[in-house]
Amino acid sequence: MRCLPLIVLLLSRCAVSQTPDPTPVDGRISGTVVNEDGKPVPGATVYVSEEASSLVDANSVVARTDVAGRFDFGRKLKHGGYEIYARKDKDGYPDPTSKFYQPLNFSPQNVQLFGDHPAKKITVRLKDKAAILAGRVFDADTGRPLKAGVGFTNLRTEAGHSVAVDGKFHALIPSDADVYVIVEEVDRDHADWSVFTTKVNLQPGQKMYIDVPLFKTVTPSDTPE
Repeated sequence: MRCLPLIVLLLSRCAVSQTPDPTPVDGRISGTVVNEDGKPVPGATVYVSEEASSLVDANSVVARTDVAGRFDFGRKLKHGGYEIYARKDKDGYPDPTSKFYQPLNFSPQNVQLFGDHPAKKITVRLKDKAAILAGRVFDADTGRPLKAGVGFTNLRTEAGHSVAVDGKFHALIPSDADVYVIVEEVDRDHADWSVFTTKVNLQPGQKMYIDVPLFKTVTPSDTPE
């Protein structure tokens, strides 16, 4: 008889879990994505997530803007609160939820879909344009392009990002932040190479080009027997 309360509890939980969610699913968010000048942005990616979930949750709903910068998620959202933001890497607007790019004051836009107001038309403004760091990596003695790893660290957030390059690189980096850059040769030619490091701080939209000459420091013939 001692098992009876437990059985009743389990059955009641099963009944609750099988109860359909009564929340309507005809909510709709539409609108336009604009840049810092207020101009519509075609080809931007727009993300919307329920407020209770993570911004980078796998269940985020995604839409893209048309040639006029417009987007529409359609009537398929549950009634409730949402967070929304947009990005377009090609135009220099990276993912603002990334710790590498994220400004300290970033917060997504909030949208509420409730009751008699299940549809909202809004304007989403792209956040904080990134800077661009580009350049070439080469053998200082021969001028030969080198395969290398280029690492970037946002010293404000301590988050990093890296790219593999074959002689040239072109990367978005956070603007208005100190960014530490390290370049290391990665080709397996049985030689040790110098390591290039620098620190940059660029303005939004600013592009900087750097040459990165690397030097052989040790070769097999230099190694003592």
